[in-house]
Amino acid sequence: MFSGRFDHSIDDKGRVSIPVRFREVLQRDGHDRMFITNFPFNGNRCLALYPPSQWDILNASLKSKPRFDPRVQLFETLIIGGAHEVPVDRQGRILIPPKLREYASLDREVTFSARQDHFQLWDKPTLEKVLKATEEQINDPEFFAKLGL
Repeated sequence: MFSGRFDHSIDDKGRVSIPVRFREVLQRDGHDRMFITNFPFNGNRCLALYPPSQWDILNASLKSKPRFDPRVQLFETLIIGGAHEVPVDRQGRILIPPKLREYASLDREVTFSARQDHFQLWDKPTLEKVLKATEEQINDPEFFAKLGL
């Protein structure tokens, strides 16, 4: 399980170091590669990074869905079609493909954000804007009641 939020920088070659805490989870589970893909979030764009075990679970779940359902086709087009398998090098870095950097408007400063079984990679200013909007929504007294927590 992943947790936390960590700021990092992308180098000139498009590489970024995976946060140590995330790397520890990956190494413990024997993962030396990741699946990285497009991810739209509430009108914004980021990247979703999955360890192979979680990517396999996602794909297995997708196979149980009706193949010709337009929602399944949209999901496959954006998420599965946009995915790249990337190795984690000895320094704990991954190379983010140019198309994915462009999709998520990743500049030099980025933020990794945990999502339980995977994590996201955001352009830092974009995530700061998303977090501010999220905090405003959570401050609504109805939020937790509707969430059931």
